[in-house]
Amino acid sequence: MDRYVVESEEYRGHTIEILPDSDVPNPRTECEPFCELHVKNCRYYLGEHQHDSNEEIQDVVREAEKQGDMVLRLYAYIHSGTYLSLESFYGKVPQGHAEFDSGCCGVCIIRKATVLKEYGGKKWTKKLREKAYKMAESEVDTFTKWGNGEVYHFQVDDGEGDCCCGFYDTEEALAEARSSIDYMVKQATKDHVEQLKRWIRNRVPLSLRTSFQEALAVD
Repeated sequence: MDRYVVESEEYRGHTIEILPDSDVPNPRTECEPFCELHVKNCRYYLGEHQHDSNEEIQDVVREAEKQGDMVLRLYAYIHSGTYLSLESFYGKVPQGHAEFDSGCCGVCIIRKATVLKEYGGKKWTKKLREKAYKMAESEVDTFTKWGNGEVYHFQVDDGEGDCCCGFYDTEEALAEARSSIDYMVKQATKDHVEQLKRWIRNRVPLSLRTSFQEALAVD
């Protein structure tokens, strides 16, 4: 079966390929998330806290508000994929699909205690609330990408060079791959210069020396 290459690029004499990464664990359960996603139980996996009714979710909301936690609405858009957001999808998707395929699916709760511990603050300030919102927004976006298979890994020279996984953005994966090649070229250049000095000291014939191009090749 042919591999599905999302994107490829030639860089400094090497080939970078970006491919789907299907082995990434659920980011909501692999480590402790910053925010909590409370949703009504359904056939779609929309969050780690599943509830049997809206009344159960409201009980959680009331308790969170008593503690001064931040409670945000969580929206889902399900159409050729499942997308979550802290803002409504109305007016943001084409052909009016949002009116039929999206809506509020639960809440996102940001615990006040977690924020104060994370940022070392003592008061629940507007600035801290803004930081907390952006953090939660980022987590929801990451969860959405994971759920839709938008996670990638890169490999250099068909796996003969460096490789790395767990990227949620192809540009980030490409940047990391270029950085890896830059380091490899820099190290190969340094090693070749040192080897050249040894050849000169030992008067090794030119015919027996490795060319710089060969030195940069992946073993």
